[in-house]
Amino acid sequence: MSTVTFENIFYGDGPDLGKLRFNAAGFGWKTYSSEDAPTTFNGHDVRHATWFRVARNFQLRLAMRQAEKPRITFDGFKRDDHDKVKRTLDEFFNIKLETRDSSLKGWNWGKAQVQGNDIAFQIQGKTTFELPLSTVANSNIAGKNEVALEFNPPPPFPHDPKDLSKRVPDELVEMRFYIPGKSMKSKGSDAGSDGEETDLDDDGNEISAADAFHNLIKDKADIGAVVGDSIVVFEDILVLTPRGRFSLEFYPDSLRLLGKSTDYRVPFTSIHRIFLLPKLDDLHIQLVLGLDPPIRQGATRYPFLVAQWPKDEEVDAELNLSDEEIAKYPDLQRKYEAPTFQVISRVLKSLTGKKVTPPGSFRNAQGLNGIKANVKAVQGELYFLEKGLIFIAKQPILIDFSKTESISFSRVGGGIASARTFDMRVVSKTEVADHVFTAISKEEVNPISAFLKQKNVKLLNEMEENVLDDVPLSDEDEEMESIASEDDEDDRKKSKKDKGKKAKAPVDDDDDESDDEDFQSESSDGGSPSESDSDDEDAGMASDASDPMMEELKKKQAKRAKKDAGSGSDAEKPKAKKAKKGD
Repeated sequence: MSTVTFENIFYGDGPDLGKLRFNAAGFGWKTYSSEDAPTTFNGHDVRHATWFRVARNFQLRLAMRQAEKPRITFDGFKRDDHDKVKRTLDEFFNIKLETRDSSLKGWNWGKAQVQGNDIAFQIQGKTTFELPLSTVANSNIAGKNEVALEFNPPPPFPHDPKDLSKRVPDELVEMRFYIPGKSMKSKGSDAGSDGEETDLDDDGNEISAADAFHNLIKDKADIGAVVGDSIVVFEDILVLTPRGRFSLEFYPDSLRLLGKSTDYRVPFTSIHRIFLLPKLDDLHIQLVLGLDPPIRQGATRYPFLVAQWPKDEEVDAELNLSDEEIAKYPDLQRKYEAPTFQVISRVLKSLTGKKVTPPGSFRNAQGLNGIKANVKAVQGELYFLEKGLIFIAKQPILIDFSKTESISFSRVGGGIASARTFDMRVVSKTEVADHVFTAISKEEVNPISAFLKQKNVKLLNEMEENVLDDVPLSDEDEEMESIASEDDEDDRKKSKKDKGKKAKAPVDDDDDESDDEDFQSESSDGGSPSESDSDDEDAGMASDASDPMMEELKKKQAKRAKKDAGSGSDAEKPKAKKAKKGD
């Protein structure tokens, strides 16, 4: 048997079908869709062979002696090919084919182990699935007993909507393992329940099983595919989104954010925008990175990364690169001694090849680069750039002028608060929902309008100018306010006088009669308390009003009260005389 051939076989994780051929010297695979030379391997490098069921029929997995290629897989074998593959490996390479059964129970509770270069999930000793450690991009402690694994983004795929074979495939982006309990280690050479003890860290604290698994994944998977030493490291950087303090580690092809419990890797290919913006307090500088695809933490996606430094903070940095390597990057220096935000932005610009966008020419009423605004209940800072808007908050918002249909100003209601602020609505050409920025100071209308007109952005002003606080008082209104204040003053004097008389009143009959006369002389009619109270209320209502009709009514009531008061006092004197005659 000189040559054995198997048709319709997949090599590795690739989507292309090809032909696999074995002979005494080795084996090789060649795709059907290309005329390239076949991929060949030496048969003496095969150490072990395994056969088991996978998604694409059956797989032949070969463990190799080569360090750069420790494992080779071929998928697409049929069940009937098992005996033929077994004889071929035994005859050509003297390798026994091991058949491994897969668990098909469908349970989600089992045992996760790191086996070589894979994470194997097993149920009752049978493998359910395996994950290559090379695909793991990040590992985080998502909860007290949870470990979240994030996977590398897929490589660029030749998308063609008309060709179904070239459609973008679905990719696994995250998987979580719930691992309760404490980490256990064997005592000496004994294993088992009697030969185990709790695993402790360097400080003597117990290590949870989730932490132990997380640390093992980080060590074995070489998280972030970071190979070699870092170029430069900046310690204890305040990152606002996602919130925390991180060490920024720069590598030739990625940026790593290493926190206390989280670890993010950002490939330079994911960074598509860089902004360097001063905060409105004029004390800090913000660095904003636009990411696509965004970094993830559980179900939360972060399409922007926001870091902050004091404006006057300086740093001394030296890059771990040779002269030949530095020469590959434009404007990159070996040593830096400058403000921290300048050093980090310059290093990022050189390593990523992306432009750093500064604040635009816009200046608000106080001469600053942005304005304060709200989006719903979130307060942030809105910057007007040369080609768009960016709102910096917990979740930043970036709006391009080229994708903006119009921007309108509006004011809700007519109260004092709305008179001092206004809303700005941005209507997008591509998005269904509009972006509404509220609580913007009214003094920013003119600077914003002038800037947007320069950028040829369609601007609509829907604000109501007839707000009560903005309308000056007329002469008649001022006169009415003066009259009302004088009436209020008379009422206060009258009330004070009545209280003084009541406090001095003796209990004899003559003084009671004198009090009645005083009361009648000040009332509006011949001693009727109810009508007097009513007239006082009408006078009070008239004093508070600012309508000319109410003023006319007040004058008529005053004349009537004066007339009634005069006739009432003349009628009272005869009554007093009659009373004396009767005595």
